[in-house]
Amino acid sequence: MNIFKVVKRLALIAVGAAIMAFGIVNFAMPSGLASGGVTGITLILFNLWGISPALSTLLINIPLHIVYFKFTSRPVFFLTIYGTACLYAFLSIFEAIGPMIEDLQNDMILAAICLGITIGLGTGMILRQEGTTGGGAIVAKLLKDIFNIPVTKTFLIFDATVITASLLLFVDITVGIYSLIGLYISIIAINKLQEGFVSGYKVLIFSEKYKEIGESIQQNLKRGATYVHATGGYSKEEKDVLLVLIDSKQLIRLKNIVNEIDSKSFVSVSHTYETLGEGFTFEKNEKSEKEVG
Repeated sequence: MNIFKVVKRLALIAVGAAIMAFGIVNFAMPSGLASGGVTGITLILFNLWGISPALSTLLINIPLHIVYFKFTSRPVFFLTIYGTACLYAFLSIFEAIGPMIEDLQNDMILAAICLGITIGLGTGMILRQEGTTGGGAIVAKLLKDIFNIPVTKTFLIFDATVITASLLLFVDITVGIYSLIGLYISIIAINKLQEGFVSGYKVLIFSEKYKEIGESIQQNLKRGATYVHATGGYSKEEKDVLLVLIDSKQLIRLKNIVNEIDSKSFVSVSHTYETLGEGFTFEKNEKSEKEVG
């Protein structure tokens, strides 16, 4: 990995930690909202005994890091230590500055949405760089690596458990519901960042005129097409199916091409969460590398 990519990864982890810390200090602490994971535990300690979230984050993560050290590679462990340190530093900074956003206790739904977005966006950015801020993220990554359990599922269970504890200890039912809304939004944000934003469509075209359609797609849309040999389950007839990966802006044009050439064709369109490679991200990456070089 070259130095530019290392610096970029460390910078994005720091930004993610800053976003998380900003959300905790400006939306969770003033509004009394609960959160999930270790963040939620630190808020429980803050609301019950006034313990600084920055301090409790550091203390809770020490034993978790000792366990994580035995099960992960050194580069990943370094990123975890770095992410935890960033979160501790930014929590300390924002706690010292104090809330920078007007208290949203009179608009709890807005506070819950903002908390969910900041926690989800920050956590998702860090996980996307193969880092964590310790806590529940360590547990989630271990379960994914060992048992292939999805990260979002672990977060959901862990976070729901902590929020339930918050309900029993310091928040009422109404605030608990708002906290669950924030949790749901954060899970969506994490999931979206894990899946990626470069989305597209996978199109399967069943037609006797598949060659003509494929040529038209290549000429008019500048997209490649793959001929997949298939056998009908009922008819047992052998035929070729056209497979095309396309971005959302060209989907309508693709449908029109297919309809014009063979209106009796059968077309299946499915969403792809992330599409990488030539024609989608390859050209962008190549351009970026040239600019950097």
